[in-house]
Amino acid sequence: MHAAIALALMLAPAAALAAPEIEQWTTDNGARVMFVRAPEIPMVDARVTFDAGSARDGDQPGMARLTSNLLMSGTDERDTDAVARALEREGAEVSTGSARDMAWVKLRSLSEAEHLDPVAGLVGELLSRPAFPQDELARLVEQQLTGLREQEQSPGGIADSLFREAIYGDHPYGQDPLGTRESLKAIDRDAVRDFHDRYYVGANANIAIVGDIDRARAKTLARTLVGDLPAGESAPALPPVPELEEDRTIEEPFPSTQAHVKIGRPGVARGYEHWPALYVANHVLGGGGFTSRLYDEVRSKRGLVYGVYSYFSPMQQAGPFRIQLQTRGDQVDEALDVVRDVFNEFHSRGPSADEVEDSILNITGGFPLQVDSNDDITGYLAMMGFYGLPVDYLERFPEQVRDVDADSAHAAFLDALGQRPRVTVIVGGDRARDGGDAGDGAAAQ
Repeated sequence: MHAAIALALMLAPAAALAAPEIEQWTTDNGARVMFVRAPEIPMVDARVTFDAGSARDGDQPGMARLTSNLLMSGTDERDTDAVARALEREGAEVSTGSARDMAWVKLRSLSEAEHLDPVAGLVGELLSRPAFPQDELARLVEQQLTGLREQEQSPGGIADSLFREAIYGDHPYGQDPLGTRESLKAIDRDAVRDFHDRYYVGANANIAIVGDIDRARAKTLARTLVGDLPAGESAPALPPVPELEEDRTIEEPFPSTQAHVKIGRPGVARGYEHWPALYVANHVLGGGGFTSRLYDEVRSKRGLVYGVYSYFSPMQQAGPFRIQLQTRGDQVDEALDVVRDVFNEFHSRGPSADEVEDSILNITGGFPLQVDSNDDITGYLAMMGFYGLPVDYLERFPEQVRDVDADSAHAAFLDALGQRPRVTVIVGGDRARDGGDAGDGAAAQ
């Protein structure tokens, strides 16, 4: 998910979640459960997250994504087609996914026991007794290899890879979740099973449940989902992200009209103590869309880009801070000069009181309009559970945002980024610089 959207979604439900009571408990095998009863519609959404994202790949890049995707390929008792038929019969949805920090399984079902119970049983079976069939493993390996090839042929994909590698180096966040050609071809069923046995355990799981069931049924549902997993052990803490040694600029040629530009560095981890003030500060700089300084200077006044934005992506360890834009190849230097001027001015003086007030109104004013589904709320509970945030986190956050002023926003921005080194990645734009077709050039005004 786009990080800026993720941040907005994280904030958005605060008002709506102020009223519902969030209940929590721990299963017998160590999984933390967060539950909100939502009787408005006869549905149940649940999400089980594991600390089993690509940061746990180790010397087998691509393993976390393969394992997550393979979960839907059947169990010891039924094959892929039988799983699909069972879900179709109950009118339920089940999917898996993974990111750098976490892997997850989602389910949505009618809340009546005759539908929910068999679906929950199926998910529990997928998690505890996956078959990992060889033919499906081969198919998914080829799928990830195709993804790598597509990434290498896209200036945006190349820019993402270069930026990730430049700011994280050998840290686990520096690896491509898709893996490498060599690592993918070396992964076999035994390795997948070893990864699953290590990380898909109760102590490494969090469960979020929202729907039209009471606490007793929610507890039964949680047991059904993960009760057959061994308790195991939670994953160890990831190492801190090492500091960059110096500013770097990386330029990669690509025969495109548009150049993809990323500027940034490691930012902050989830749970950063000044996060509300930092969120407001970034909203003024580049996170506020049409109202941000970057948009105003780079897009509105000079027409150098279609869009430009900045965002922080808090993770277990320091997630990235990025300023991101696309511009015509022959306008890269001008766009970069403007971005750096805006950033340096903001770094030096911070936001004005009026900008902070407007941002707070914009952030808090949108809360009631954002949460319109149980799936959204389930996602927020999953995030809170996974990162160990307090149960009242979403209730307190808008209050903390309203307390932000210009000085605290500026102080948080300086604390998070300071004058520490940054990386600039520029990929493509060769066609415009060489005088070729620039017909789709950036935001001609």
